Amino acid sequence: MSAGVVAGLALAGVVAVAPATVAQAAPAGDGVYNAAGESGKRNLDKLPNLQKGELKLPEPGAKGRRFQSGTGASPRIVKGELASASEFPYIVGIVTTLKVDGESYWYWCTGTIIAGNKVLTAAHCVTDGPGTTRVIAGNDQILDSNGNILNNSGYVAEVASTWSHPNWNLEQQYADENAPIRNDVSVITLKKNLPAEYTPIAMGTQGDQAPYTAGTTGVIAGYGKTSSDEQNPDSRLRKATVPMRSNADCNATGLYFPNEMICAGTGGTDAELGSDTCNGDSGGPLVVGGKQVGITSWGFRPCGKYAGYYVRLNNYVTTVKADFTRPPLVNADWTGDGHTDLMSRDAAGDLWLHYGSGFGKDGFGGFYMSRPISSGWGGFSRIFRVYNWNGDNKPSIMAMRPNGELYRYDTDGAGNFVGGAKLVGTGWQNFTSLMVTNNWVGNNRPSLLVRRSNGELVRYTSNGAGGWENPKGVLIGTGWNTFNLFLTPGAWKGDGREVIIGRTSGGDLKLYQSNGTGGWTNPKGDLIGSGWGGFKNIITPGDWDGDNMVDMLGVNNLHQMRIYTTNGYGQWLDAKGKTISTDWDYFNLVF
Repeated sequence: MSAGVVAGLALAGVVAVAPATVAQAAPAGDGVYNAAGESGKRNLDKLPNLQKGELKLPEPGAKGRRFQSGTGASPRIVKGELASASEFPYIVGIVTTLKVDGESYWYWCTGTIIAGNKVLTAAHCVTDGPGTTRVIAGNDQILDSNGNILNNSGYVAEVASTWSHPNWNLEQQYADENAPIRNDVSVITLKKNLPAEYTPIAMGTQGDQAPYTAGTTGVIAGYGKTSSDEQNPDSRLRKATVPMRSNADCNATGLYFPNEMICAGTGGTDAELGSDTCNGDSGGPLVVGGKQVGITSWGFRPCGKYAGYYVRLNNYVTTVKADFTRPPLVNADWTGDGHTDLMSRDAAGDLWLHYGSGFGKDGFGGFYMSRPISSGWGGFSRIFRVYNWNGDNKPSIMAMRPNGELYRYDTDGAGNFVGGAKLVGTGWQNFTSLMVTNNWVGNNRPSLLVRRSNGELVRYTSNGAGGWENPKGVLIGTGWNTFNLFLTPGAWKGDGREVIIGRTSGGDLKLYQSNGTGGWTNPKGDLIGSGWGGFKNIITPGDWDGDNMVDMLGVNNLHQMRIYTTNGYGQWLDAKGKTISTDWDYFNLVF
């Protein structure tokens, strides 16, 4: 299978890349930096098919005809043949760019559409850390011979969030380079449904083992390399047929788990390779009888010399389909990979970005790395993030000076500021609290909710173009002076109606839910927690740990960051919480 898929295993197919570090003066701490001031916890060789250099990602949306026509001529390598995207309308390319230590990298994988806004792929394809991801449908070829993404056909989609199997053993892989890759399953949720021409593939039946009988013929397909040593991959869509192998054959490696994996392919010799997937095919399908029964996971180098290894999807179908029913959420994603990222400010006024890996069970609490991204923020009395303020589906920062001037700083959706500071209002120093909601009145536009000194709660809503729908504000409540902290986690109960959570002086959390049109469903509030008085910061940034359900994070008096998980419908999964990072006293603001 994809040689780059097994990056980190001591197998043929390992891509050796130097560790990712950031040489900055920084605090000690397991979730931020180590004492040496380095990230000290990620090797880039965990990323599949990693390429060094700049790659410009296309803007989202339609790019011309739905399917690229024609495939051209190319020799068959690794016993595959060229395919058309229209033959596999459910196959997509997944391209991610990232920058570490000032160096640019990129990589790509393959995935399959399993619902209008859901893409199935390998877990190792989505935990990219400081990356920006695009899902590309309808193309016979993703990259040209110069390494540029083709941009004249198909459709480009943005990632909203990701789910990864909770038993994916990433922590073990970091600790032991010889560890197998297990439960290598993820689902990407897109910000919008793909056009109807891109039809989902049906998955096999949960528990059905018949497709894995030795000798059964399956079809593999993907955008990967045509040989392990190919230096300038053309990323064309290719297909091949492979036979399933017996458990005895697959287990010859000692890395095989028959309840989780299947191997397929005839294997070959250096002189005569067999049919196999390779770098870039990671996350692609193994199809039997028109249904997907496997996910390209890992293998040995050279591609085609050994059987490849696939996730035994029929043992995961129920788990995968559970993600179809989870309510949508808005992650505090700064870089455009669908993963929640945190931000903070230190005493020097520097703004820091703490990249989320998108998977909490990685041995590092879900933190990929941290770095300062901007300076000069010490003069602001309030700093917070907003999303889609301009109708651009991108994050921005708002910051207020002590004199009440409110500024907005826009981004390109990939982690970079654009356009400079924009004054959006004055007189905001008179409010004792200020919070952001994404869709309070059901118009898909964000609002600022502010508290006056007399306890009145007032709503100011964006007009979707950077201005105000109601510049004088709308009074929506009184008596809010009983709270010393507010949270706006979105649709906490999973029903599309946004909420405010207030903390009382006694440390209780009370939830108030909007009725979706500006009023309240529970004007007296509901108690949802107690004992929260010892937290300096509480954050509700969406999903942190990779289960695609809302989490709550808090920094306590010991300067530890702790996570509290929910089921996405307002009930706690872990109300006791656990520590995921330390030493947050270095920062005076976390958001």
